[in-house]
Amino acid sequence: MRKLKLPGRTKNMPRLNEHDYRLIKDNGIREIKKQAREIVEAKLQEVPENDGTQTPKAGNPIYKAMHACHSASRRGLSLTHRVPQERDMTESEVQAVVNLLTRWIAREYNFYREEEDRQRDLGEFK
Repeated sequence: MRKLKLPGRTKNMPRLNEHDYRLIKDNGIREIKKQAREIVEAKLQEVPENDGTQTPKAGNPIYKAMHACHSASRRGLSLTHRVPQERDMTESEVQAVVNLLTRWIAREYNFYREEEDRQRDLGEFK
């Protein structure tokens, strides 16, 4: 399976908040990746009857990643990443989606951390 393309950052894309940042920092990226795999297997591996409504938009950074990467539904995976929606996902497809979500979370975590450092540096000008 090819490496899935990470989307660019736009203003209307989901962002991590303080709660997400703390969750990632406390659990570590390995635990987040393990949770991502469990969520993808539960919600996307088999063809769901309620495709498009099975993934919440908040509550967990993995859900935000799924919506940002257009992988919250089998239809989105099919349109954006060319993962066929009429059959169950293969192990390599599941792994590719998990890697995509993990890369998005790591990128957003790093952006959040850099922005936090910039805000701290602005305090010097007071």
